[in-house]
Amino acid sequence: MAGRRAPRAVQAREKARARTAERRAREQQLEDLATGWFAAEDEIAEIDSSTRQKVEAYAAKVRADAEKETGRLRNTMAGIVAQMLTLERVRSVAGRLGVPEAEVRTVKAATEVPVPAPAAEGREKAAPS
Repeated sequence: MAGRRAPRAVQAREKARARTAERRAREQQLEDLATGWFAAEDEIAEIDSSTRQKVEAYAAKVRADAEKETGRLRNTMAGIVAQMLTLERVRSVAGRLGVPEAEVRTVKAATEVPVPAPAAEGREKAAPS
């Protein structure tokens, strides 16, 4: 009996070792696959971050360009209002343009050139005695 158990025990151990080796190989394969998953996930996060930065930079450039063009057009509008004010009063210009009088007054104040105060005349020349 002792002889029969020994071969069974050896076979059982070999079978257990084989199953353990299979499990270890499967676990290693699963770990390798999971590593690939997490590496891809990290790369996706980097791409998303890079994309957001590029979009924000492009949007900032577009906004700056729009501000520049808008500013140019607002200056043109202010010039037109200033020319209209040489021909009509504030109320008439505001009514014609369909804007509040306050807006026309703001443009008027911004485009008016301040008149310099008269310079103080030099000292009167002393009369020769």
